[in-house]
Amino acid sequence: MSAPNNQSTPYHELKWHQRLLLALAAGVLKLWLRTLRFYWGQEVQALIDNPPPPSVVILWHNRLFAAPEFFRRYFVHRRLATLISASGDGAWLAAFMRKLGMWPIRGSHYKRGAQSVREMLKAHAEGYDIGVTPDGSRGPMYHLRPGAVSVALKTGAPMILFSLNFSRAWRLKSWDRFYLPLPFSKIGVQVEIIRNPAELGEDSKEVADLLKARMDAITLDL
Repeated sequence: MSAPNNQSTPYHELKWHQRLLLALAAGVLKLWLRTLRFYWGQEVQALIDNPPPPSVVILWHNRLFAAPEFFRRYFVHRRLATLISASGDGAWLAAFMRKLGMWPIRGSHYKRGAQSVREMLKAHAEGYDIGVTPDGSRGPMYHLRPGAVSVALKTGAPMILFSLNFSRAWRLKSWDRFYLPLPFSKIGVQVEIIRNPAELGEDSKEVADLLKARMDAITLDL
């Protein structure tokens, strides 16, 4: 899979021994992900049967673990670039995303923010779907920042509000109570597709407030 041709600027990457450790762990994680069972209703099936053009996918940070597996299984011919923190912790997630065949764009509200937006716009122009976690990388949990919708508003790309709801999962003691679904557990998938985000308005703050309410409506917590 080719990556977007992005300008290179400093951010945290894994050292060689960390990459080796990740390679060993990735095999276990891939087996774990393959045991998960997804189920969904008509709107998700319609998205699978008739996918929109390259889109901006909005997902809460604490549901990231299983999202790449759903995308890998059911959207085989699409390419996904996803925004990952430029921090040291983000380096682990970025490396794992690469192993799943996805392209991480490094940045956040706190670091490389403006450049990461430019890189997302370029990736979208090259045909990538863009995955955004609007409350990452430091929270607060379920807070949707206006910057998270700026790419869709600038490009006119469709938005896919995407939620994974877990039947059984561990929850980490992190700022977002990150979900790790138990092996062989079921995950409910819910989406809302906004094919023309311009209809929501031009003010990113107002659009973010509206999308926050819609994301809450499809999000369930254990």
